[in-house]
Amino acid sequence: MIINQHIKQWLARLEIKAATTPWADRHAAHHRNTRRALVEICEMIREQLALMGFDPALAVSLQRGEQAEVELAAIPDSEDLRAADAAITRSDQHDDAATSTIIAAPVAPKATLFRDGSEPDLAHASLAELFAFCFPQGEPVLRGEALARA
Repeated sequence: MIINQHIKQWLARLEIKAATTPWADRHAAHHRNTRRALVEICEMIREQLALMGFDPALAVSLQRGEQAEVELAAIPDSEDLRAADAAITRSDQHDDAATSTIIAAPVAPKATLFRDGSEPDLAHASLAELFAFCFPQGEPVLRGEALARA
């Protein structure tokens, strides 16, 4: 019963939002938010790889973050646009715990690949593999030069 009520309330909010914000605007706002998140994730991975003693330039999949950055610069992205996108997408957001689970789901199995101390093939590793390597428990790990400095 409670879940059913929650779904009804969520659908009502979506209907109201759909009536006030055109779908194309919501889609564009979500796309920009995804590009921004991709830039941030790639930057985190890039920084962590460098701290671990790896050359981030060898991680080909990090180019996706660079491409997203170029795309955002072409808009041009601004604080006002970010605020507008946040307002447009606010009611579309899911529960933070559910969102974290959705993000962590593809990464968790990949983290097991590196428990034995193996390293990813930077030229072919996906972003999920690089993230799992750098943040297997959601926290940065110390390997290589960073471990020696600790």
